Amino acid sequence: MTASQDPAGRLAEARRIATQELHKQGTPEYDRRAHERAVEAERKAAEALRASQEPDAG
Repeated sequence: MTASQDPAGRLAEARRIATQELHKQGTPEYDRRAHERAVEAERKAAEALRASQEPDAG
């Protein structure tokens, strides 16, 4: 499994991006939609990680 396929790695990357977008709040670079997409991607990555850690997951 490569780092790009690793659920924990995907979650870490999604969190990093969401945090970057959050820190842009109050600046001209802030894009609410980009922040919402980043938060949604983080949520999906967290769900994928939880699913991969369940006992009956492959």
